[in-house]
Amino acid sequence: MLVATVLTGALGISSVARADVRTEARTHFRRGMALIAEGRVDEGVAALQEAYEILPHPNVLYNIARAYAESGRYDEARDYFERYLETDPPDRSEVQQFLVAIGDRQAAVAARERAQRAGDSTTTTSSSSEPSSGARPLASIEEIQALEDSATQIAALAEATESEALRRRAEQLRSLAVDLRSRGRVGGVTRGRTVDPVGSAGSAGGAGEGGAGGGPDPAVDPTLAIRAAESDVYEESVVSAARFAQSPLDAPASTTVISRQDLRLSGLWSLPEALRRAAGVDVMTTTPVDSNLGIRGFNQRLSNRVLVLVDGRSTYIDTLGATLWATLPVGPSDVERIEIIRGPASALYGANSFSGIVNIITRAPGEPSTEAILGGGNGNTLWGHAQTSGRIERLAYRIAAGYLRADRFTREVGPDRVDYFTPDEYGDPAAATAGGFANASLRYRIIPELQVSLQGGIVDRLQNFQGTGPLRDFIARGPVGHVLGSIETPYGSIRAFYTHFDAQAQLGSVPRGGDPVRGDFVSGTFDVEAEFAQEFDLLVHHNLHVGASYRRKTVAWDYLGQAYEQNHYALFIQDAMRLTEWLSVVGSFRTDFHPLLPDPVFSPRGAVLVHPSQRSTIRASVGTAFRTPTFLESYLDLRNPTPIPGVHVIAQGSEIARGEPLQPENILSAELGYRNEEFEFLDFEINVYYNRVSNLISLAQVQPFRLADYSGGVDQGDFLQSYSRGTASYPVGTITFQNEPPIFDVVGGEAMTRIYPVTGLDIYANYAINQTFTTVPATASGVFRTEEARTSTHHVNAGIQYRSEFGLDISVDFHFASEQRWLEQVFTTEGGGGVAYGEFDLPAYYLINARIGYRLFDDHLDIGIVGYNITDNRHRQHPFGQELSARFMLTVAYRM
Repeated sequence: MLVATVLTGALGISSVARADVRTEARTHFRRGMALIAEGRVDEGVAALQEAYEILPHPNVLYNIARAYAESGRYDEARDYFERYLETDPPDRSEVQQFLVAIGDRQAAVAARERAQRAGDSTTTTSSSSEPSSGARPLASIEEIQALEDSATQIAALAEATESEALRRRAEQLRSLAVDLRSRGRVGGVTRGRTVDPVGSAGSAGGAGEGGAGGGPDPAVDPTLAIRAAESDVYEESVVSAARFAQSPLDAPASTTVISRQDLRLSGLWSLPEALRRAAGVDVMTTTPVDSNLGIRGFNQRLSNRVLVLVDGRSTYIDTLGATLWATLPVGPSDVERIEIIRGPASALYGANSFSGIVNIITRAPGEPSTEAILGGGNGNTLWGHAQTSGRIERLAYRIAAGYLRADRFTREVGPDRVDYFTPDEYGDPAAATAGGFANASLRYRIIPELQVSLQGGIVDRLQNFQGTGPLRDFIARGPVGHVLGSIETPYGSIRAFYTHFDAQAQLGSVPRGGDPVRGDFVSGTFDVEAEFAQEFDLLVHHNLHVGASYRRKTVAWDYLGQAYEQNHYALFIQDAMRLTEWLSVVGSFRTDFHPLLPDPVFSPRGAVLVHPSQRSTIRASVGTAFRTPTFLESYLDLRNPTPIPGVHVIAQGSEIARGEPLQPENILSAELGYRNEEFEFLDFEINVYYNRVSNLISLAQVQPFRLADYSGGVDQGDFLQSYSRGTASYPVGTITFQNEPPIFDVVGGEAMTRIYPVTGLDIYANYAINQTFTTVPATASGVFRTEEARTSTHHVNAGIQYRSEFGLDISVDFHFASEQRWLEQVFTTEGGGGVAYGEFDLPAYYLINARIGYRLFDDHLDIGIVGYNITDNRHRQHPFGQELSARFMLTVAYRM
């Protein structure tokens, strides 16, 4: 509160800013719906209009239209329903038929009024014979006929579209018409033009345009033929925790959402850097375009235990077992939100969702918008992005493209080193990245309940990243493309995607006369998944999801010696059951079939959610997950250079070495959490967890050759012990991968809050603690970790966002990580030589990122200054990573 007071006081304003737009829009929306429920329609609509102005959402237009319709103000209702239809909603046909019903009703009322003005004798006689002289007719013959006509039209549409929902609505209208005619014969006058039972009365709504005096009676109001008003338009929702949209309060796992506004106000072009905001997420940056993620521990170079998705599509590079962020054809401006799910998720997503998932959800096609952004700064940084989106009748589209160029933070081998060289084909040796990307998405709604989507993207740019083992400073370049298609129905969906890599990679700096370890890399991944999803009531309410998937992976890579392919299969089921209003249970189970594993892998997960109140949840969950061996760990066949001149080792995957087969890495996790969203100005969550991790995969000890093993020849093909001209070295032995024998027990917790103390100020803060205990079996031998301290014990993140009505934007993010001890495998000549774990201590570090911007011309033009590591706190986040320095950038954005 003190921060809020100082900031607002310094700026000389009170409550005029807008920081977290979703929260502010939600406040106005809730107030508007409450006013409408009290019958104060004009005041309620005004509040809904203000919510829509802050953050447009088509369902707000629907609610406004329905409020007008329920009060008999049909002309205004028609205007807002038509605006709603322009967004191509899934209930388009129902709303269109409702508009027909409104038109018929208005025509019938107008005809009755003309007849009354003309002194229709039958109507006058009927009115004078009513038992209650002041009663308003319940419905005219014309109005009943209009209901029957509407029912017939909706029934015809239901047959054409096979829509059960439309059939039910047609039956409702027919039943209403039959009831009105029946009541008219019993208590009204059938000879006349109206049906009016004894004691009928008008509704409480006031008279409006197109309505009769006193407003229409609810019994004949055609709004009963369409769905109820939306009550949770601006509530935060996640789709990744259980594969369907739900409130974080109902999710079976701990979640964090980073919104489009969070990304825009931060000004960062690096998506991983934005993930630092989330508690329990460890972001390790080694180059400007290489960041590795860990959730609740076990981060590493080429991090392989967090599954990164883009719109549900896996970006996992099966060959390496990692996500290279520079290969994603999306930028921050393409993103609607990022969902972070903490804890094992193999029960739904299979292998490699070991400790959590990150789902990047891009902006949906169809939103009318065009924008462009250009930025430049030190480090030879140049960033550009442009996108346009719109709709052509039932077809929604979005197209975007971007470019990024940036230098390394530091060059570990400087340009003055004559004993090293950088290959000419990679251009400027100081560059960390240079190149562009493009993406496009289409969505076509065939009928209201059936739509197809098509999405694709391509990226081609240089990228500098940290390899594994002794292969540290790598450069790669080559196109990466994907295409994704889906069909969505009321009963589930079918999704398929294909991702293709065609890249070249090698060491960034090579000793003269040494081997650059160049490798051409071509891989393809085809994935198809069919899912049945249905909600139903059977004793309790169920949300059932059942599915199957198939994944085919192919790779041709110089490091592997030959081309390989794998076929994977999986079955999964999940049922979210609401037992009572305050108690829910979620059960998930998945079976994966891996071609290199003799038995299927089972991944169960269960969660119990107790709701002490409507806006709070106590969550208890337990689950397992696994990571399978990668192509690299299975099929590697490479003469690997060592720091010792003239010496290399033969690196082999487990299938090539034909030793002990690798088992999948395993995790068992239990979690207890509490989340509270009771307050308009405050959300908070607290979690504690326990993880047991086993079978971690790492390099084993070198198996040295004996003197008698050497052939004395040169490049003797399959004869490993021969001298290699390519590396100008002799082999000293072979090395392969192993499952480490230690068991790692991890305990930790997170506390996080987001506060909105005054209008316009958004403050977040979180703290995470993580401690690992290692148990080494007495029979263990070889090279392995005897301790695990690469994850900081303490993480603190905090920040503020301020967005003023007059155009000023401010964002500041602070991150702190305590000291770390990394155990990295290195080659050594001690003790006979081979692989050993070297200890590398990293001190604690802090990082401050900030942006200040100003919006002009009704927010169409946005000028900002973005700072990364603004205090220039020089530090490394990995022992072999580059030393991070300050970067500043000026950005100009134009939005239409």
